[in-house]
Amino acid sequence: MSVLMTLIALAAAGALIGLRFKVSALLAATALLAIGSLAWNGFGFPGHVSVLKFLILAFVLAGAYIIGVLLSVRWRQTAE
Repeated sequence: MSVLMTLIALAAAGALIGLRFKVSALLAATALLAIGSLAWNGFGFPGHVSVLKFLILAFVLAGAYIIGVLLSVRWRQTAE
């Protein structure tokens, strides 16, 4: 359940970032994800974040960002 909620939360965050911000915000969010994963593992919380899990989370974030950008472009075209 927690993995599903993490994926949904990252997808929502990526889409919202894509609607408003440029790629630099995606890079910052990915860096924050990496730092958070390292901190999670360092503190010894349950649910170790492996490299594969981090890559999946980063791809979900980037994919949702692209969807957000496409929606933003589409809304701007219809508003004109």
